[in-house]
Parts: sequence; C-alpha cells; structure tokens
Amino acid sequence: MDSKYATVQTAETQVHEAFEIAVAEDIPVASPVLEASELSVPPTQQSTKKGSESYSDDEVSITWEKGEVQPAGYRDKWFAIAFVTQFIAVSTTAMVVARTSWAELFSDSATSNNDQTGDDASQEAVPGIEFWAFIIGISVLVAPALSLFSMTLMHKNAVGMITASLWFSIVCCGLIAVCSIFVAPLAGIIYGIFTVCLVCYLKTVKHRIPYAASNLKCSISVLKNNLGLGLVAIGAMVGLVGYILSWTLAFMFTINLDVMKDETAGDNDLSPLGGFVACSFLLFFYWTHEVLRNIVRATVSGVVGHWWFVPTEAASFCSTAVLSSATRASTYSLGSIAFGSLIVAVLHLIRNTLHNASNNRNAGILRCIAACILAYIEALVQYFNKWAYVYVGLYGYNYVDAGKRVMNLFKQRGWNVIIADNLTNRLLGIMSLTIGILTGLCTLFVAFLVDEFESKQGWLGLGFLIGFVIGMVLSGIFMGLLSSAVDSVIVCFAEAPQEFNETHPELAEEMNKTWRDAWPDVGGVVIVGLGGGLGVV
Repeated sequence: MDSKYATVQTAETQVHEAFEIAVAEDIPVASPVLEASELSVPPTQQSTKKGSESYSDDEVSITWEKGEVQPAGYRDKWFAIAFVTQFIAVSTTAMVVARTSWAELFSDSATSNNDQTGDDASQEAVPGIEFWAFIIGISVLVAPALSLFSMTLMHKNAVGMITASLWFSIVCCGLIAVCSIFVAPLAGIIYGIFTVCLVCYLKTVKHRIPYAASNLKCSISVLKNNLGLGLVAIGAMVGLVGYILSWTLAFMFTINLDVMKDETAGDNDLSPLGGFVACSFLLFFYWTHEVLRNIVRATVSGVVGHWWFVPTEAASFCSTAVLSSATRASTYSLGSIAFGSLIVAVLHLIRNTLHNASNNRNAGILRCIAACILAYIEALVQYFNKWAYVYVGLYGYNYVDAGKRVMNLFKQRGWNVIIADNLTNRLLGIMSLTIGILTGLCTLFVAFLVDEFESKQGWLGLGFLIGFVIGMVLSGIFMGLLSSAVDSVIVCFAEAPQEFNETHPELAEEMNKTWRDAWPDVGGVVIVGLGGGLGVV
C-alpha cells in the first residue's frame, strides 16, 4: 500500500475492532453491516462506552467498505490503447496535411501580396500585432491575479459569498421577470415562479451553507498550497487546443476525399463510408475532450488525498502530490478515465445526431423527444462519472470497480443524493463570470491609457471581448479545480475523519461543527458503500 495512505490501515483496524466488540457484547449488528451511529460520528463526538448505548430500529444501518490504494499497474489498458491510437492517427494525419497546406499558403500569400499593393491605405486602420499582443498580455496577467484574489475572498468569507451568490440568482431572476412581464407576460410569470422557488430554496438550505463553506475552505487550502495544479489544467487546455487544430485539419482533408462522396447524390452528400468516418471523427473529438478534462479531475483528487493524509507531500507549488497524481492519472489510470469518457462521448454523439435530425419533418418530434431523454441520461452518467473519478484519483481503482461503488451508493441511499446542495458550484460559476467581465474592463482601461492606441478606439470593443473570453477561460480553470477539490474533500471527510482531525485539526473542528448544525438529526457523516463512503443527506 502507498505510504501516503498508510493511516487507512489504522482506520480499518478500528472498524474491525468495533465489530468484534459489538459481537462480543451481543449488539444486534449483522456482518458486515455496522451501525452508522457508532461509525460515522466525527472523532470528537464518538462515545467511549462502546456497546452501552441503546440501539433502536430507527437507526440507520449501512454497508461500509474502506477504500484501499491499488498497486501500481495499468488498468483498463485496452481503452487506453484505443485512445492513444486515435490520438496519434488524428495528429499524424494533421501533420501530413499541414505540410502541404503550409506550402500552398505561402504560395497564395505571395500572389496576393503582388495583387494588393494598392490596398495598403485601406489596411492602415487595422490594428497591428502590437495592439493584439497588448490586449492578450494584459488579459493573461489580470485573469489569474483576479482568480487568486477571489479565492482569498472566498476563503475569508465563504459563508457570505455563498449566501450572496444565492441572492444574486434571486435578484437576476426577479429583474428578468419584471422586464419580461411587459413584453412577454407568460415568460414574466414563469420567471416570477422561478424567483419564488429560489427564495424558498434559500430558506431551505440556509442552515447548510456553513457546511458547504467549510468544504470550500478546505478546497481553497489545497489549491493555494499546490498551485502547480493550475499548470496541469493549463497543459490540458493547451493540449485540447492543439488537438482541435489537428482534428480540424485531419477532418477537412479526410472528408473531402473522393471516396467519401456519394457520386449518385449531390456534391455535399456523403457516402456510407463518409458518414461513418464523419461520425468517428466527432466521437474522437468528444472523447478527447472528456479524457483531458477527467485527467485533471483525477489529478485533483489525488492531490487532495495527499493533502488529507500526508500534508507535507502537498505543500508546495509543484509538490510531490501534484507530480505523482498527474503521472498516475495520465498513465496507470488513463484506461479507466478513457473508459468512462468513451461512454459519455458516445451518448453525446447520439444525442447530437438525433437533435440535428429532429428538424426533419418525418418523425422529427420523436427524435427530439429521444434527444431530450438522452441528454438526461448523459447528465446522469456525467454525475456518476464525477464520483467514480474521485476514487480513480484517490486509490487508482479501475473504472468498473469505481462504478460498482457508485452504484452501491445509489442503491443504499436512492437517487436523491445531493452533495452540499450544489451551493459551491453556483458561487464558482458567478465568480468566473465576474472575473471575465473585470478582465475585459481592465483591457479597455489600460488600452485607453496608452497613447499609441488612441486611434484604435473602434477596435477596443473587440479587445474587450477578447479579454472577457480569456478571463472566463483562465478563471474557469481555477474554479473548475476548486469544484473538483470540493467533491474530493467530501469523499475524504467520509473516508477518514480521524486522519483529518490529526492532520488539520482546525479545519476538522469547523467541518464537524457545521455538519452537526446542518443535519442535527444525523450523528455524523453517513458513510455508505462507496469505497469507504460519501457524505450524503
């Protein structure tokens, strides 16, 4: 077993000892089911008189299984081989096409330069490369700085920020309702109903906000201590951009081959082979996007595990936790990640195909209904995968084993598993939007101060848009890392509250208190059969 999770053995020993004591004292507990009131109470609340409490039929009995770090080895390797094969095939095709296209581009540009010598005056109004480099440079500097500043604000006042995000949603929905009532009364009524529902929702979850805030604080601590995770996410984004360029070149070249055309139909119609190849390219695109995103998610889960059990390994920019977790996610666990990502990619492809075909008058409504159903199924699979990848990152399980544990969760607790009421994700989305707007405004403000750009004011609107997009992308990277960390913290809190109390006593005390305040009827974190558990309502 990996040294970073050596403390898990101690927790398992305590579980077995508790079970043996229960059997010895004739406590009615069926193996391997243990009483939640005994096992799930946070360390500070556990009773020292084991077996002396009365056990009623109302107490929750749950299957409990501790997660274990898996030995080093490639898992679901055939899916990893298939993914790497398509990645190499697309990239190789793109490189072959790029060499030919690059030569043609230079020959065409030389010809166009000879033909457009009289148009120089009309091109003077277009900003030069200095202007665009300035806009992009300011955006790249401002967006990460605002992201770090926003994390500091959320860490210092997480409760207030989450509450403000809920009120922000209510106010926006209410304003839309008021504005729409004069233009489209039906839409105004619908948004008015949404506003009332949001107010009721705020009242319902108000007492749970401190627990969500404590999870967010832990996640921010993980990310600020391991900012190298940002490089992993940026690397994945750069890889995705490069793949998109390669994919576009390869797709355009392949689909324009004569063998892909249907000679009996119009020029734009594809043959059966062409249709198959087009669908395959779309599947490759969706698959690669999901894999790169989930590699980052699994890496974050691994870093959270290090921070939880062995904080010294996760306390620097490019810490041991970041390097080892990123390496495992992109090598040993690549097959497991590719397996789950392929399922989502296939569903996405089928849904989009049905959605595009719904415009056809023949059975278009039925296709539209099928597309909506598939969209719902896809969302469920993505939710399922989200938790499965936490266990892939924490312990290195293969996809099937991690999936079985997730299904056990749904079997034990039903389909109403709501984690932290999605309160943190709402806040992170609003922060990302705010940072995007502020980044765009900063590019405008600084550009106005530069004398060389006074004559380019007509292009500053496009500069704002570029700043906004860059701000959204870069802040989205940091907020996405936080969202993944929140999910991992929830799992680790259910897995090992004792270890958390030893490594981070102040944060553990706050989380235990907020949990009891949020769910006073539950003695502690309810642990279900998901490789050690998951904190659920």
